[in-house]
Amino acid sequence: MNAGSGSNVAFAAPRWHWLTTLMLAALVALMIVGAMEIHWRALGYQPNIRDSSELWSIQRDRVYSTKKIPLVLLGASRIEFAIDMKLLKQLLPDYRAVMLAQNAHYPLAALRDLAADDRFHGVVLCDIESRGLYKMFTDMQQPLVDYYHRQWSPSWHVHRAMLSLWQAYFDVADPQLGAIAALRRWIDGSPPPAPDYFRFHADRSGDIDYTLTDAAAAKRHFEQLVGDTKDIRALVPPDQWLADLGDVYEWTKQIQARGGKVIFYQSPTSGAVRETDAIAHPKALYWDRFAANAPAVGVIDAEDDPSLSAFPLPDDSHMDFRDKAGYTRALVDALVGRGLVAR
Repeated sequence: MNAGSGSNVAFAAPRWHWLTTLMLAALVALMIVGAMEIHWRALGYQPNIRDSSELWSIQRDRVYSTKKIPLVLLGASRIEFAIDMKLLKQLLPDYRAVMLAQNAHYPLAALRDLAADDRFHGVVLCDIESRGLYKMFTDMQQPLVDYYHRQWSPSWHVHRAMLSLWQAYFDVADPQLGAIAALRRWIDGSPPPAPDYFRFHADRSGDIDYTLTDAAAAKRHFEQLVGDTKDIRALVPPDQWLADLGDVYEWTKQIQARGGKVIFYQSPTSGAVRETDAIAHPKALYWDRFAANAPAVGVIDAEDDPSLSAFPLPDDSHMDFRDKAGYTRALVDALVGRGLVAR
C-alpha cells in the first residue's frame, strides 16, 4: 500500500507542474494583453468592429421571411453610414432591417443575388446614383456574394459572432493594434495607425464623427473622386447607359414577381460632389430616364425632397453620426408617405 501511494505521488507531481506552468503562461499573456490595451486606450484609441465577408454573410442570412418583412438596405458608404438601424427598427416594427451595403462598392451584384434567390420575398431599398448603375460596376460586390454561397457555414457564423464581441470591447482585437503588428512597426520604425474617426456596429451600420478628422480634406478627396465621372460619361453616353439597364430591370421584376418590392433611392449630396455629378450625369438624361423606365415600385431622388436633402454633409457625400436619427426619420416618412412601406 505504501509503495502504491508513493507511486501516485510520483505521477501527480509532473501533472501539477505542467498545470502550474500553463497557468503562469496564461497569466503572463493576460498581463501583456492588458498592458497593450491600457497603452492604446491612453493614446485615444477605441474598440471598433471590423467589417468583413463573414460579417456581411451574417446579415445575408437574415434576408428571409420571418414574422417580420425583411427590409434589405443595399448600397455603398452613403447609406451604410447614414441609417440609424436601432431607430429604423423602432419606426418600422413590422420590418426586419438588414444592412448589406458595402463601403466603396456599388450594390448591383447583391441585387442580382437576391433576384436569383427564390427564398427572398422582402423589400429592397437600393441606394444608388446614376454612376453606380454603370454596367462596368455590376460585379463590385460579387466577392461578398461568392463568399456567402461558397464558403459560409454555421461554424464561421459562430466564429465571426465571437470575434465581433471581442472587437467591440478591446482595442487589441484590431489586427493593426495587436502584438505582431506592433512588433513589425517597431522593427520598421513606422508609426501606429491613426485612431479611427468612424465606427462600425455588429449590424454593419457605421458612424462617422467628423470632429475627429479633417472634414475639409475629406471634402477635397471626394471632389477628386467624383470628378473622375466626367471621363466615365465620355465612355458611356446616356443612350447606351439606359440600354445597359436591362439586367437591372429584369432583377427588379424577378423580386417583385415573388411578392417582394424594389425601391431605388439616390442619397443626397451637396457642394462640389453634387455639382460635379450634375455635369457628369445630367438628371434629365440619366436619373429621370431611369425613373421613368424602371419597373420598381418606387424610384426616389433625395434632391427632390427637401426633408431628405436638408441635412449637412461635411464632406459633401456622407453624414455625421449626430444627424443619423433625423435623417432616418425623414427617410422613413418619405417611404411611408409614398406608400412604399407601412408604419
